Amino acid sequence: MLSYRQGHQLTIAQFRDLLVRSTLGKRRPIDDPDCLRGMLENANLQITCFDGDHPVGIARSVTDFDYCCYLSDLAV
Repeated sequence: MLSYRQGHQLTIAQFRDLLVRSTLGKRRPIDDPDCLRGMLENANLQITCFDGDHPVGIARSVTDFDYCCYLSDLAV
């Protein structure tokens, strides 16, 4: 069953794996774990999708929570 969660739910390895499997890895710094960590820690809105305990998607955004939301990554 799919479940959706808000917040920093992924490890760096899980995030990297999602980027690679979604082909975003071709355009993201997947070989720089410090940058990947910063990408996760500094996005102020993340929605992750899990199939059981297995991550299958992430939407990573920057928002003011009132009017604007900029979607940076959508990996499924």
